[in-house]
Amino acid sequence: MRLRTAPLAATVALTAGLTMTLALTLTACGGDGGSSRVATDSPTGITPPETTGTGPGPGTPGTSGGRTMAPSGGSTGGTDAGPGTDSGAAGARCPTSQLGFAVAPGSGAQTRGSQGVITIELTNKGAKSCAMKGYPGVDLVGGSTKWSLPRGTSETPKTVTVRPGATTTFTLFYLPFHQGDGKEFKPRSLVITPPNETHPHTLPWEFSSVLLQDGATRPGTYIGPVGSK
Repeated sequence: MRLRTAPLAATVALTAGLTMTLALTLTACGGDGGSSRVATDSPTGITPPETTGTGPGPGTPGTSGGRTMAPSGGSTGGTDAGPGTDSGAAGARCPTSQLGFAVAPGSGAQTRGSQGVITIELTNKGAKSCAMKGYPGVDLVGGSTKWSLPRGTSETPKTVTVRPGATTTFTLFYLPFHQGDGKEFKPRSLVITPPNETHPHTLPWEFSSVLLQDGATRPGTYIGPVGSK
């Protein structure tokens, strides 16, 4: 009986030992109870990429805060303002037929350095106020030569409202001809077209010959906007 009892106890002890060893092994492998799954789903220290919109950002060319910006640079001499195009003008535009044209007294005798100065008066002969803004069209005409004068001042055109019977002006600067300077031009008439008009009015040119610079980039003969003196 003793020979049979001893092997059975040993077998039970061996089985218990194997069970305990297996349990310890599984505990060591399981460790933190699933930490390997957490590391896979949400890596520590890694953030998802930001989602960007499809609309124009602040660096998009031609935009700033949702507003379209005009390109840099622009025309000189008031070309960008445009003649008579101010929507806030008080009264209708001034048609040529409603205006009186005259050279202001003393014009031509004035000088600014080497230039002659002519002031042209525009008088509202109508019964209602009218408005102008910008540069008139001005041509010097003599013989077969017609010189359309450039806009050459730094003044910013402003809306000028002219009441019935009132007068506004613009200025013409011209460079007199002197022997040996270049080509002489002898104008006979001064053709004026008010801003935003197509019908001209002609005045006689009663001043000296002009140095013809119709091909120059910055000639010494040019005009200012309506409202200038």
